[in-house]
Amino acid sequence: MKRLTTYILGSSAYMAGMGLTISSAWLITMASSQPPLLTLSVSIVMVRFFGISRSVARYFERLTSHKLVFDRLTLLRVQLFEKITSKPISLVRDFNSGQLVKRVVDDVERAQEYQLRITLPHVAATISVGAGVLLGWWIRPESLLVTVPVSLALLVIIPILLKRGAEIVAREVEISESDYASLIEKAAHGVAEAQLYGYLSERLERTAQIEDQIWQKEKSLLSHVRRYQFTFIASIGFTLVALSWIAFHFNSLQSVPAVQITMLIFLPLVMFEGITAWYPNLYSAGKMLLARSEIATLQKQETHDLKEKKSVTPGAGEIHARDIHVKWDQQFMTPVSFDVQPGDCLVIRGRSGSGKSTLAMALLGLLPYEGDLSIDGVQLREIDQLWESITGSIQNGHVFNTTLRENLKIASPQASDEALLNALKIVELDSLVHEMANGLDTVIGDMGRALSGGEVKRLNLARALLSPAPILVLDEPTEHLDGDLALRIEDRISALGRTLIVITHSGWNRGTKTLQLLR
Repeated sequence: MKRLTTYILGSSAYMAGMGLTISSAWLITMASSQPPLLTLSVSIVMVRFFGISRSVARYFERLTSHKLVFDRLTLLRVQLFEKITSKPISLVRDFNSGQLVKRVVDDVERAQEYQLRITLPHVAATISVGAGVLLGWWIRPESLLVTVPVSLALLVIIPILLKRGAEIVAREVEISESDYASLIEKAAHGVAEAQLYGYLSERLERTAQIEDQIWQKEKSLLSHVRRYQFTFIASIGFTLVALSWIAFHFNSLQSVPAVQITMLIFLPLVMFEGITAWYPNLYSAGKMLLARSEIATLQKQETHDLKEKKSVTPGAGEIHARDIHVKWDQQFMTPVSFDVQPGDCLVIRGRSGSGKSTLAMALLGLLPYEGDLSIDGVQLREIDQLWESITGSIQNGHVFNTTLRENLKIASPQASDEALLNALKIVELDSLVHEMANGLDTVIGDMGRALSGGEVKRLNLARALLSPAPILVLDEPTEHLDGDLALRIEDRISALGRTLIVITHSGWNRGTKTLQLLR
């Protein structure tokens, strides 16, 4: 219903414009023959009516169309968020990729822009042009010989050809832009190494090649657009000349009222106003159509058949695992079984690539698993708000561009400053706070104070320790730290008496159980 209202309002604005121009032409022409004042008064009222109604219709069309599109945009983003989060393996694997970020941020907006910039104006233009054709028939039935074929060409044939060609070129441009963005990202992260080992110029040369490819494709798209711009202008010009010739021809055969001639000449100048407003949007329709296609593909992807989540009160933290194996695109991890009792410290070891971090992801609910894995008798995949039962730190944990306090309170929003400082003391970062001018209020991260790799690792570890969850999964918590520092941190964490699952290559000698992963 809202969409129908938008169509009606949009076309009404264009039809009011036609009424305004035609009634103005009628008024000017009739005034030259000095008719009765009452006749002119009627036309004056019509001019005012069409002028006001056009502005009113356009105003409410803008309100309704933008609200409709923004409502759809919000709904689509919510649906996509639910879609992505229902596929945790894709989320972990792809969320840092430019492709998924582009879909969620860029393509969603473009897809809805298509509705606003293409679909709604197309329908409004179709209705208004149809009204113009009927008006031409009323003025002179012979006008249909010109207005009907030109209208079909402008409303159907040319848009189909234009969008088809634009989408092909737009897809090529998008692929090149994705390659370019990926190359720039790699170059930015490895610029120091590229400079040190002498292949920076090679990367820059490659970026220049892709830039040239994008430029050539954009030129191709521009050339494609110009051809149809010419066709559109030529069609309107042809209509104007043809209707003028019809008026001249019939005037030579019989006396045709001057008002009729004037209206026939003015008609093509206003009946295509809707198309004039719609066509410029078609020139960027290729990327919008491509965005719609990408979003539709994402929506059609299958999701995991998730069972209904159960609200579980965090218990003692007893874990039972039987024949667990986790996979990304393909299985590579040997199934494992283990039991963890409250207060245990299970140390998981294994060669690089054996699946230690992958298993940690499954334990934290970030990857799906096969087999039996339960916490306090409830399957892990069925637990709602899993972070209340099990949490931890992962490799390459993210440091947010905010204060040290806010980075820590992610794990426990209600934590006091005393609790924060105690967690930092366990990992020996309390001295860092005293060195900072603003203490816990110091901004860290990309745009704040730079942290070393060891400091980032210990900050993530402190964040995990702040969590009230009874079970902590710590992935490489002390790797690459000074040996004595690593031992001191291990002793302090072990002394807390919490249930621990520690994944490590070496170190952590205070484990009560050990699980060796094979490959």
